Amino acid sequence: MKVKYSVTFEFPVRPPLTHTGIVTAGREHVCAARAIKEARVALRPVNWSSLVCVLLERLDAPKEDISEGEAI
Repeated sequence: MKVKYSVTFEFPVRPPLTHTGIVTAGREHVCAARAIKEARVALRPVNWSSLVCVLLERLDAPKEDISEGEAI
């Protein structure tokens, strides 16, 4: 799957740093891990207090389109 992401590092007294991009992986948790890794390399945050990773949009079409009312 290919997803657009946004990762924000928050600090106690400084403004947050945000990085956005696109990653590709087979599962959601791998997409999130790759997004965080890319953001850490790009921003090099120091002494952050919290981190937010949001997978904003899935860019590839789902393999199977399930119509409403069908059981999974």
